Amino acid sequence: MGRKSKTQLITDSVQGQHLALSVAAHLARSQLVPDPLNVYDGQHMSEMLDVVGNALARVAPLYAQDAKAGAPRQLMEGELQAARVRRSATVLVLSDGRTLSGVSIKRADLRQAIAILKAVGIPELASRPKSEPPGVAPPFNRRAELRATLDEMEPLLRLPLMAAQVERANRLLVAMARNAPDGRIANLAMRLMSTLQETRDDPTAASDSRVAVLLARLRAMLEEQKAPE
Repeated sequence: MGRKSKTQLITDSVQGQHLALSVAAHLARSQLVPDPLNVYDGQHMSEMLDVVGNALARVAPLYAQDAKAGAPRQLMEGELQAARVRRSATVLVLSDGRTLSGVSIKRADLRQAIAILKAVGIPELASRPKSEPPGVAPPFNRRAELRATLDEMEPLLRLPLMAAQVERANRLLVAMARNAPDGRIANLAMRLMSTLQETRDDPTAASDSRVAVLLARLRAMLEEQKAPE
């Protein structure tokens, strides 16, 4: 019993370790980028790390060093809104212009984020079909399909969540993220997947209101684009 308890403590300690976001981006790139062993020039590599870093920021909690507390502090959703990873994933530029260095991610959260991004892909690395250039609204039937997916998903996401509910909701969210013509919709779907995973792993980690807020934001985004006259 004592050995098992000690092993569990070691496992928990490793999973709770913080990795610099730049290190996490390198590790994630090796699993998420097609042909990761290909040799890139410095500029290309830097841009790719920023893309991967931004993808990680969409689906995993990030932490900044708190000088007063002397420990990492989780960045809130509001702080990450419109924030961008820059300089080979070494800094995080917040929407108010502040620049944070030393941003980190927990090892366990990195594993979960990579699993999510493997499932849905990273839109910035995927080629957009020529028939849907940036800024062009998707066909009405595509919007209707996404709204129908959301209609099916909402009844599943009432806490407390059962494993079967999370599994079904995740399949719907993966489909939504893959088919979303707007990167913002894909990002929200991935954030919701991450929140559901946290809720399943630890029922105290996320509240019903947090899930409801993300669902409401998804609904509002899908309703933004009106049907063609």
